[in-house]
Amino acid sequence: MDKKLNIGVIGLGLIGSLHARILHELPNANLVGVADVDEARARDYGKAFSCDAYRDYQDLLNRPDLDAVSICVPEEYHVPPAVAAAKAGKHILIEKPIAKTVREAREIESAVKAAGVRLMVAHVLRFDPRYVQLHDAIARGDLGEPISLRVKRNNPVMSAQRLKGRVSLLYFLGVHDIDLIRWYAGADVTQVYAQKVSKLNAPIGCEDSVIAVFNFANGAIGSVELSWALPNNIPSGIYSVAEVVGTKGAGYVNIFDQGLQLYPSESAATFPDTLHWPEINNVIVGDLRDELAHFVQKTLDGGEYAMPTEDAIKAVAAIEACFESINSGMPVKVKY
Repeated sequence: MDKKLNIGVIGLGLIGSLHARILHELPNANLVGVADVDEARARDYGKAFSCDAYRDYQDLLNRPDLDAVSICVPEEYHVPPAVAAAKAGKHILIEKPIAKTVREAREIESAVKAAGVRLMVAHVLRFDPRYVQLHDAIARGDLGEPISLRVKRNNPVMSAQRLKGRVSLLYFLGVHDIDLIRWYAGADVTQVYAQKVSKLNAPIGCEDSVIAVFNFANGAIGSVELSWALPNNIPSGIYSVAEVVGTKGAGYVNIFDQGLQLYPSESAATFPDTLHWPEINNVIVGDLRDELAHFVQKTLDGGEYAMPTEDAIKAVAAIEACFESINSGMPVKVKY
């Protein structure tokens, strides 16, 4: 019988609950437990997925049969459970961003190295076939050397207001695109110049939009455009773009709909998700499932994870530089 990875989930919000369900459905994973500070929520998911439920994640980590854990708590709380998991000898999947600061990210990295366990940061767009194929075209040399790059991610204002100012746009959405633009450029970000505007989300102390210019070590230049100020009636819930212009060609990802448009006569139009985590035949499919399946399989067979930890940390370094630039009004060198 093929070996299964005994895994648990810490944090059962939107993403954590999806992790739990997908891990329950994967054939080579065995979801043995879930933990959440909301004890009733933990019990509900434990019952739904036939696993044990815990209020204290340490009780989950103390299980001798636990091989790995997926950490899906808010980023400001990443360090304690990640360090505890490493000390308990458990392999770790942790949702992006790895942490809110480079210092915290290095603390997690150090704990993992000291314990001899493995760490993968969950950057789901590394598993999105649209973004991956653009990267692969660059890596093959089809587009030549990158000259200019642009990434854009716009969400409706409800995305910010649901979080009530808990987290910056740069961490919640921007880390996706900052990782992408670094991946595409194939070089470190050396300098950023960022500005923000806050009107709609000013009452919750949050940005509406951030726009930043990135300079790269290989001489390329890029722009990052982020917003969660779109009207809530946008049918797709997201508008994202990636553009790479090179010395031999150009490539584009342009996502407004995902190939499916619905226009009910008595309600608003919707462009449903068909790639991230749609439910098809009572099973969640898409790039989130592919990401979790990758973590499970590579943890079992010892293969290399698709997302290097250093890349995740360097994305946080670029975010820190964006904040410094916004506050100073000046371009800022990125500190790694």
